[in-house]
Amino acid sequence: MHVLKNKIVLAFVACALVLFAGCAGSTSTLNESAAVKDAKAQGREIDKLAMLDTMYHRFLYATQVETPADTLYDMLTDPSEEWLNELERHAQSYTEAELDTCQFYEIYAILLYRLYEREHLWEVPEDRMLWLFLSKAGMFQRFTSLKLGPMKVKNDRGSVGLASSPEVPIMLFEWDDNDWKLDLVETVPLITKGVEATAVKKSWTNKKLALYWLDKEYHLQYSRLDESLFEPVGF
Repeated sequence: MHVLKNKIVLAFVACALVLFAGCAGSTSTLNESAAVKDAKAQGREIDKLAMLDTMYHRFLYATQVETPADTLYDMLTDPSEEWLNELERHAQSYTEAELDTCQFYEIYAILLYRLYEREHLWEVPEDRMLWLFLSKAGMFQRFTSLKLGPMKVKNDRGSVGLASSPEVPIMLFEWDDNDWKLDLVETVPLITKGVEATAVKKSWTNKKLALYWLDKEYHLQYSRLDESLFEPVGF
């Protein structure tokens, strides 16, 4: 009887040791898998950061030379392209009252669009709002003339801030399958935030602020930079 009991106990201990060893092995495997996953994730972040830097400089170059509209659109998120197209329609149709529903930077773009229409300044037959923002007309180049800090990547979002305050982003990018796209819809209000502070200090409307900046930029070149631009011109 004692012999049988001893055999049973020994068998139990052996099973327990096997199970313990199996669990320990599984835990080690899990730990190794987690470490491998972390390393791979860090590697992907490094790769994305390098790709973001490449895309950013490619984008800046594209805004400084004659670049086809399709190429510029391909560097933007889909909502950004839709926003530019909608903004162009607003420039052609919005009345003064409807401008009150727009943000400052949208009103500024609409008034500049109408100025170009009135003065016959266009160099492109279509995709004109895109051209105003990203091509040789130079809106975006003026926006990004500030000294920028290092780029950052977190998951599928990329950003870059000012050199003086790198933690505060002024340009945002979105990872799209295998490439970065500029999120222009979210970027423009970040860039113009400082300008909009003027309206708050002076208790100006967005329309008055937009006229002020338009006059500041073009008053030596064109006349009638006034409320006449609040209504559609020549459409």
